[in-house]
Amino acid sequence: MSDSPFANMHRMELWSTFAVYLLAGWSSVQIASRLEVTPKVYFSWGQAVREVVAEECPDLHQWWTTRHYRENLQPPEHIAAQQQAVVTWIETMLNAQHATCPRCGGTRTYRNKGVRPNFKCDPCVTCFSILSGTPLVGMIRPELWVDFVKEVMDGQSIPDLKRRSGLGMGGSTRWREQFLLLIEELGHPELLQWITWMRSRRNNEAVSFVRQGGYLDKATRSVYPQGTRKGRFVSQK
Repeated sequence: MSDSPFANMHRMELWSTFAVYLLAGWSSVQIASRLEVTPKVYFSWGQAVREVVAEECPDLHQWWTTRHYRENLQPPEHIAAQQQAVVTWIETMLNAQHATCPRCGGTRTYRNKGVRPNFKCDPCVTCFSILSGTPLVGMIRPELWVDFVKEVMDGQSIPDLKRRSGLGMGGSTRWREQFLLLIEELGHPELLQWITWMRSRRNNEAVSFVRQGGYLDKATRSVYPQGTRKGRFVSQK
């Protein structure tokens, strides 16, 4: 090991685990906390892992590096499939024309006018939403959901989401939390990990940009009429 990037480094038993965490997109804080190492050790090991991967697995190094520095946001195929599954679920719910009544089990239901998937049961006159019991129930502006969740899955930061959606900072934060809950409920833990990695890199990218004298534009539009509460949830009866 004297001529390797890990020369003179200690705790060899943790190196492979560290490499797995690093390549999986864990943040420096997460890795340092899990392995109980100092920031100095983290950066030393990180540099060593990068050198080894670049030499032994150049294709992997190229793939990982371009995403780590957000030069290429194309996810692997299985992550892309999970992203599409989330979008398809939302579109299917919003465009549904038929539903089963949760009260009587009847199928003679009619969709109410509007973007929200609200229905009325003809036999028992029950009004209901097929979003009940999901993280999206009560959220306003359904026409923004698909574009917003795509930005979330690309790892955009809260200020990015605010600028692009026209929501307030609080609304963007709450929406992001609800969509992450939805992704979890749909059973896509790998997608959640991808989002965490991409978001950490986006935050790092933005901080570096500002430190170098860059300026991030503020949101120039809002989807809310003046005087309304931004990002609020509508009441459900």
